[in-house]
Amino acid sequence: MHFRITTYLFVTLAFISSTANSQHLFGNPSCANWQKLPHTEKTTWLNAFLVPLNLTNVSRKKPKEDKFSKLPSMDSAVLYVDGFCDANAEEFASLGAIKFLDELTK
Repeated sequence: MHFRITTYLFVTLAFISSTANSQHLFGNPSCANWQKLPHTEKTTWLNAFLVPLNLTNVSRKKPKEDKFSKLPSMDSAVLYVDGFCDANAEEFASLGAIKFLDELTK
């Protein structure tokens, strides 16, 4: 029994420490930090942020077409947030992402 508890704690701590370095992906990066992220991390963050937000939007507004789910990639979202952050260095990437979704779903 003691071995199982020790093993569980070890595995849990190993998992937590291995993911601690990537927690910035799922936080709310400032625009200054956004510009430093590689494209793949921007794409991952936007997927994690916008997918649930879009699902809420679709269930609340009931649009005739879900344009977000038809995007071929997140490249247009990355470009939009890049532009937003260039113009608004004191803001956060989440605000640019929300504006992107708002523009897309007009």
